[in-house]
Amino acid sequence: MRPFSVGRITRGARLIVRRPPDEALSSTLDALVTERFDLGDERVARALRERESEWVAQDVRIGRPDPSWTTGMADAVLSDTVLAFVPGLWRRATPTVVVASARPHEQGAEVVVFAHPTVRGWTSSNDAGPLVHAALDRVEATGDVVSRTPLHGIPNDGSPASQAFVRDVLGWR
Repeated sequence: MRPFSVGRITRGARLIVRRPPDEALSSTLDALVTERFDLGDERVARALRERESEWVAQDVRIGRPDPSWTTGMADAVLSDTVLAFVPGLWRRATPTVVVASARPHEQGAEVVVFAHPTVRGWTSSNDAGPLVHAALDRVEATGDVVSRTPLHGIPNDGSPASQAFVRDVLGWR
């Protein structure tokens, strides 16, 4: 992660997009992958089908959930030095799962994207915040976005982007 790229308070956004939910989700996932996120597996989609949910969703990830002791120590030591500005020594991203989800809306689709940094391991900062923000900017640049509302938290209301869903389906904490 680049120096000074950490610290956005917002962890996601709710967008209203003039596209069907499947297309809106696909566009959002393309933007997230462009920002270095890796696609997750089929667990989220399978869980939504089993629950007969109106949502379609996919998780993406960044960071290794179990960095080695030396990696974590090197990141901690270098973070407050001039060496942190050397690209080859930039610290690793905090392991984060981001869920992108979409459902029908009267204007097309409601898209909810929310980042869940791990609370386990060596750090819990919101490194993915700037990357999620950049991905959402890419989606907004398509011209199909009617509105964008930043999210600082998300209720555990059954949405695939909620912490309860991510914990239960993906086992992510």
